[in-house]
Amino acid sequence: GTMLFGKRLEVNFSKHPNITQGPDTHEYMNSNLNRFNRNAAKNYRYCCSPTRIIHVSSLPQDIIEIELASLLVEHGIIFNCKVFEMNGKKQALVQFETEEEATEALVCKHASSLSGSVVHISFSQLLNI
Repeated sequence: GTMLFGKRLEVNFSKHPNITQGPDTHEYMNSNLNRFNRNAAKNYRYCCSPTRIIHVSSLPQDIIEIELASLLVEHGIIFNCKVFEMNGKKQALVQFETEEEATEALVCKHASSLSGSVVHISFSQLLNI
C-alpha cells in the first residue's frame, strides 16, 4: 500500500464475484481520467508504483518552473522541478520530499487546468531529476 491523505491505501482483489456499489461510488470505466480505456498497451509501459517524482505533461508552452511549483506546493515540499521540451511539447519532472506528497499531488491535480491546458500527471520511473 501507499500513504494518501495521511492514511494507508491498499488495493486488493475482492473475494466476492460481484460488488453492490454504494451511493458514494464513482465509476471511472469510461472516464477520460481512466488511462487504460484507450491505447492501453501504449500507456501500460509507463505505469509504475508511486514514487517521489511525478511527470507532468500537456503543459502550456510558456510555463516556467516557479509557476508549476506554485500549482503543486500545497501538496508538499518540492525538492526539484525541471521543465523541458520534448517533440515540441512542454513537460516537467517534479520531485517531492515524500512519496505520499507526490501521490496527493497526482490525485488532486491530474486533469486540472493550468493556463488553459489540461495537465496530465503520472509517476516517473526516474530515481532522481
